[in-house]
Amino acid sequence: MEAAARAEAERAAQAAAAKREREDKARRQKQHRIETLGSKNARLVESALAAAKRVVGSEAARAGWLGDVDFTADIEAITNDLQKAHALDKVAKQLAALDKPSADDRKILAEAKTTIAKLEIASIDRVELIEKCASEAGRIDESLRDERKDARTAEQRAELHGKLSAILYGIEATPEATRRDSAADAVIARVHAYREIKNQIHRARAS
Repeated sequence: MEAAARAEAERAAQAAAAKREREDKARRQKQHRIETLGSKNARLVESALAAAKRVVGSEAARAGWLGDVDFTADIEAITNDLQKAHALDKVAKQLAALDKPSADDRKILAEAKTTIAKLEIASIDRVELIEKCASEAGRIDESLRDERKDARTAEQRAELHGKLSAILYGIEATPEATRRDSAADAVIARVHAYREIKNQIHRARAS
């Protein structure tokens, strides 16, 4: 018993240590993204990672409905483009901060601005596409849940139909006996008989 408790405590400690390691790694990765991409771009990459995780974790993906759901290349492309955009932006800001900007300064800053916009737009499009995949996977999952629910309802309906049919068949098989045994039917029959006798007496007197 004591050995089992020690083993359980050791497993719990290992699980806690593994969780801490994962959390530390996630924090380090997040900080690295902020440093290399900037806060805004880091959030974009995190959105893409979260969406990709939702796709991979979906029932639709596990069932093979979505085919290849490895977004590694997409995430790398987004990250690389945003790193380039961030690096350009940092240097461009330093150049723009210099006194007495020249015509060449303005020209290259305009080129840098255009390139940054292109890189960011391309990255945003990729992120939105992954998020769309996540939304579609969610809809397929909902459809699969609905199908299972409908199947369970159909099974329940068939079972209840069977029970009702059995009960109805039992009732229809013995209707006459039920009516003969009914006290209410007997009373009504006597009432009719009484009224018939009274009518006959009344007709006899009238004649």
